[in-house]
Amino acid sequence: MKKIAALVLCVSAALAAGAQLPVGMDPPFPPSLGGTMMPIRLPEEFPAAPDSLTPVFVNHIGRHGARFLSSEKKVGDLLSSLEAARTRGSLTRAGEEMAALLQTVREKTDGRWGQLDSLGEAEQRGIASRLDAMLPGFFSQGSIIAISTFVPRAVASMYGFCHQLGSLNPDLQMTASSGREYDSLLRFFDTDRRYADYIRHGGWRKTYDGYSAANVPVAPAIRLVGGGRPKEELQEITMRVYAVLQSLPAAGINAGISRFMTPEEYRACYLADNLKHALQRTDTRFSDLPGKAAEGLLREIIDSSEVIVSTAEARRLIRGVFRFAHAETLMPLFSLMGLPGCTVPQEATPQTLADYWNDSFVSPLGANLILVFYAAPSGKAYVQALLNGRQIAPLPAAASPIVPWTSLRDFWQKSMLP
Repeated sequence: MKKIAALVLCVSAALAAGAQLPVGMDPPFPPSLGGTMMPIRLPEEFPAAPDSLTPVFVNHIGRHGARFLSSEKKVGDLLSSLEAARTRGSLTRAGEEMAALLQTVREKTDGRWGQLDSLGEAEQRGIASRLDAMLPGFFSQGSIIAISTFVPRAVASMYGFCHQLGSLNPDLQMTASSGREYDSLLRFFDTDRRYADYIRHGGWRKTYDGYSAANVPVAPAIRLVGGGRPKEELQEITMRVYAVLQSLPAAGINAGISRFMTPEEYRACYLADNLKHALQRTDTRFSDLPGKAAEGLLREIIDSSEVIVSTAEARRLIRGVFRFAHAETLMPLFSLMGLPGCTVPQEATPQTLADYWNDSFVSPLGANLILVFYAAPSGKAYVQALLNGRQIAPLPAAASPIVPWTSLRDFWQKSMLP
């Protein structure tokens, strides 16, 4: 048991949480325009396990659940702009309202910047409950292994998920651990220095800067602080406003977004933010560094699956491996995997990219990929893939969403450079 667990580890209720219109959103503002700050919207139904197949293993990689703003910087920067306008005598009534909202954000979030909130906890419980209901009795015996990054919101997500699964299955044994020893696996966007430098200074920036200069509106900033200042400065203020507004639903703060932006302006900010994430984390036309940085994690997912699926003792003892990380982990990984809707096609342009790739679909708060492995009566292994609660076809042009494991394994191995 220890040998098998070491192999896996080293190469390692609220069912409707997020399914309703999030707090803080006006009806004209679709929740998806919150981008990576949109709480996951789990479907009410989930696919049943095929009658002819027996579940043998679950492999999972997920993002932490809903959180407060990761730091006070965005709030502080926007407040500084408002205070400067007040000093100049140009702060508007809408600017005063924004200052009051920022104080509300500060008061509610004080001491909890970046932490998992109650919605995030509910998201993880809901994901665990859905998985248990989909595979009735599967987790009633054996053990699971869970790991997370050292970041508290990821740790809390792991414990919330495991606690729910354990509550539903009292005899399930669990091993959960977190720490910087998993950084190279789950935080490669920090540990891979070439990729980290690309995120800050890569060739994507010229494309993004050009798009933002032409498309980010200045009107929201002018409504708060008045005009008479450089366009670039006003656009920066607008994007700071968007960053705060998009965080409100996850934090459970009620605030009418329409007081500060029109739906068209909010969407324009989302499109710029969505483009930035795609260029930094996914678009292989600019660099192969995102995919190369994620290769270690994909290899670990392949290896751990192979160990369990091919070893009778492992299948009997280990029911699942669960990993808890970040949006920056999932976006390059899902692109490298070639998951539908998670890659940027060659024909996409900055103006049309959102028609092909949406960060709110790829990596909302609580995002996850669950791979359920089954054994056929012949002994052949099959895989069912669930992305954010929805069944997907993990292989291009697959006739069925449930595919042979060897075919999926070979497809993923070919996606990685030698």
